[in-house]
Amino acid sequence: MRGTRVLKRWRRTQPSIPDPETVDRLVAEIVEDGPVGGTNPADGAAASAEVEMRGLIASIRGIGTAAPPLDEVQVDAIMSALPDEAGMRARKGREVLGVLSGFVASALTLAAGLLLSGPAVGAGSPPDLAAAATVATLAAAAALLLHGRSGVTHAVLPSLAVLAFASCDTSSPESSTSRIDSSALTVFQAGESLWGVRDIVQSGSVIWALTEVEPYLRAYDPSGRLLAEFGNAGEGPGELRNPQALSATASDQAAAVWDLGSASLAVFNAQGDLVSTTPMPIYRRGARLDIRTVTFGDPFRLVAKAGATLVADYAAGPNLPDDMWSGRIVRVADGGSDPVVLVDFATDLEGSITRSTGLMALAPVPLWDACPDGRVAVLDPLAGHLRFFGGAGTSDEPIPVPWKPRPLRTEELVAHIRSRMQAETRDDNVDPAEIERAAEAAVASAGDRLPAETPLGVSLLCAAGRVWIQEFDGLAHPPGYGSAWWSVDPTDGAARAERVVFPERFTPFQMTDSTAIGVITDSVELQRVAVVRLPG
Repeated sequence: MRGTRVLKRWRRTQPSIPDPETVDRLVAEIVEDGPVGGTNPADGAAASAEVEMRGLIASIRGIGTAAPPLDEVQVDAIMSALPDEAGMRARKGREVLGVLSGFVASALTLAAGLLLSGPAVGAGSPPDLAAAATVATLAAAAALLLHGRSGVTHAVLPSLAVLAFASCDTSSPESSTSRIDSSALTVFQAGESLWGVRDIVQSGSVIWALTEVEPYLRAYDPSGRLLAEFGNAGEGPGELRNPQALSATASDQAAAVWDLGSASLAVFNAQGDLVSTTPMPIYRRGARLDIRTVTFGDPFRLVAKAGATLVADYAAGPNLPDDMWSGRIVRVADGGSDPVVLVDFATDLEGSITRSTGLMALAPVPLWDACPDGRVAVLDPLAGHLRFFGGAGTSDEPIPVPWKPRPLRTEELVAHIRSRMQAETRDDNVDPAEIERAAEAAVASAGDRLPAETPLGVSLLCAAGRVWIQEFDGLAHPPGYGSAWWSVDPTDGAARAERVVFPERFTPFQMTDSTAIGVITDSVELQRVAVVRLPG
């Protein structure tokens, strides 16, 4: 086979080829005498060139669909093999087929460009971009090599134009990524470093932090000055049994603390005085307290509004990721009256019907937050929709989010299973190497009990006119809480998104129109409250 001889000769003089099978296929299809996908044409130079062009077209189509993209070394291999095997062509045949190949190259590149410029470009789009660029480069270069100036006119210039259009299209969220420099951070240095921060909220002119260890509460002014630290464990007035979440209140310089242990909502002022206590008649079933480490969605979130509190209630705990789909967002009026259901994930979200039950890790779950305008924003991670529910339980039309999940990497799955095993064997002094082997074995044998794609998001925060959705990153953090967020503007029923990358080890808990409030974590997991200025 001539293609094999060409490839062997090229291999003697060139570096090793990363994907020899792909090069073998393409060289054979381009230089073989037999037609690819058509009938034998008439004899002659033009007919022989047409055979080669058919092979080239079939190869390009394969790259754009099923076959893996080529790298520069492979493209060079194919291009350098063509002159030796193709021979000299009649000028007339070159000109005629130059026009034909140019239009074919332009058409294929246009199709790739349209795919790139479509509205559903996901976080995994760079491989598509590489494939499209390879299609354009191979088609245009082959037209130029085989068919001279007409190939330049009808292939190179249109291909470059289409690729330029695709890469500059501002409708694609991939074209709009901004990074926040660490110089935009204001880190609060007052008091000791914190451990296990569960929530942070700004209420009026006071920024509150809630931790999982005593003293549970700290109050700061906007400059970072520590105003008070208090909150001990106990069952007496002003004491807390298992505080899980914070919320701002209508009163300036006061915050509401949801104490899961006493099933109550306690309001404190910035001096540490207990202002009021309200029964919260939900969560009377058991709940896995480390649920935040095995799933997403923060089941302990609550938002206090004028005269009422919005909180999530779960029929089954929650203890497993799938339990999150049984959640309902309820409105509890001041005084502890029976909850009014605003959103029922199981019936109001399309993804509830199509979800896979029994996933052992990294299962996509609904995300929600209450917005400043009184609506509840909910991300349906399986339908790919952002929904808004009003105070009376009404829902706006679903808004498709302009990004997609990407395939989960094996190392991300192993990292997540490893972290769970480490947490569950923390007191057993298990050899880390044994945990690593067990995690790898669990992933290898899990089959369809592990998802194939990343979650569409892992946290959601709602600010004035914007919804912030955190992007999954399994290598940055075992549960996937990475540093990149999508800032979504849902105006007029269209989700225009910008990808924002926060400083490393910064975790936002609350977004305003101009700042993100959260914590910065050091290398030993100690934390400090920090505020970051948002772009724009």
